[in-house]
Amino acid sequence: MRNFHNLLRTTTNRRTFLKGSSATLLLPQMASIAGDKAVINPTRMTFLHVPNGMIMDKYKPKSYGENYEMAQTLKPLESLRKDFQVISGLHNKNGESNGDGGGDHARAQGNFLTAVRILKSTKRVSNGISVDQVAAQAAGHQTYLPSLELSSRKGRLSGACDSGYSCMYQFNLSWKNAKEPLVPESNAQLAFNRLFTLADSNKARAQQKMIAATEKSMLDFMQESAKSLKKNIGKEDSEKLDQYFTNLREMERKAQRQKPKVKMSQMTRDFTNQPQSYPEKIEALMDLMVLAWEVDATRICSMIVADGGSNQSFPELGINGGHHTLSHHRGKKDIVAQLEKIDLFYMNRLAYFLKKLNDRKVNGQSLLQQSMVMYGSGISNGNSHSHKNLSMVLAGHANGKLTPGTHREYKKAPLANLYVSMLEKFGTPVKSFADSTGKLERI
Repeated sequence: MRNFHNLLRTTTNRRTFLKGSSATLLLPQMASIAGDKAVINPTRMTFLHVPNGMIMDKYKPKSYGENYEMAQTLKPLESLRKDFQVISGLHNKNGESNGDGGGDHARAQGNFLTAVRILKSTKRVSNGISVDQVAAQAAGHQTYLPSLELSSRKGRLSGACDSGYSCMYQFNLSWKNAKEPLVPESNAQLAFNRLFTLADSNKARAQQKMIAATEKSMLDFMQESAKSLKKNIGKEDSEKLDQYFTNLREMERKAQRQKPKVKMSQMTRDFTNQPQSYPEKIEALMDLMVLAWEVDATRICSMIVADGGSNQSFPELGINGGHHTLSHHRGKKDIVAQLEKIDLFYMNRLAYFLKKLNDRKVNGQSLLQQSMVMYGSGISNGNSHSHKNLSMVLAGHANGKLTPGTHREYKKAPLANLYVSMLEKFGTPVKSFADSTGKLERI
């Protein structure tokens, strides 16, 4: 979705880039403009968050190196063994309590991509810039959207959530700065409409009608959340908020004239129809990321596969209990068995996404060859709310900059060290990030 922060910060770049091109089709691969040079096969990256930790002895491989034994939960990725690596032993110390009491799920999600200490408050937020936005601020001008933020369900923009933390932490993943999250889109149909315009005439007319009908509902949702927020802020901030939404309306109107066009034949699913089941919703959003990368509409994505503390049930797996509730399993074997099924459910969604990327070729090379896809949770053991010994799947080759096909452990290395390494391989290097102490070698 071109969420409202993206709209405010990218309109000038889009106007310059797309001026006079309203009838142009974005074809795989559109060469983006960076000065006067065409960028061929750029590196792309996305971050996928899952909640509540995992059953680690079934998720983390027990051996290391290239010949490691595939763990049970990783089995859906078996056919892609040479296309991903497992990075274990990471520690996100700023996810721990450190005197702030409960709220591990809010902290685990809130700082998953920022790795900084978040403020425990229901009225104010204080976070840091997220790793994806470091990259977007450096390289996002090269594409139609600097970044794309998605979520499997609509969140809340205000109010109290986990143990006294603002809900903004629990329902957002990407942060422009310490105060401003980039609110994700949860509806694949709406996200498509904000990314593209259909070139096919009949479908395009139907799409435009739907856009007109849903535009008001999006603004109403934001306004409703803003009313709650206004109760806790001063006059000056309230006036800024009013101006914020005024700018949003203006940018949305302008954006309708600037969207690139795509043909139905370019899509693996009809995004004008909204999927209903939970797995279909996740996969539709993943398909959208694949399409956005194929036409180079953006190169940076983040997706909340499920939000922190999610209590999603899985009747399709024969599991009626909520995920969060079950994660406090206290070692009960029957509950642990259910959690293993949930871990496999999410891993199957990752396998779906990676196989789609592997199947799509741009300039003779798969999108998976060109990309970095990080998958994981800010909690390792859900029962103990541990933020130590985190294990991440890092898929893709980043145009030859990554060396997948192995399991490596970096004992007690800050999670932020992984982000420093990823930014370097993306082409936007930084000296440090959050509490990093360096970069991870050999990934």
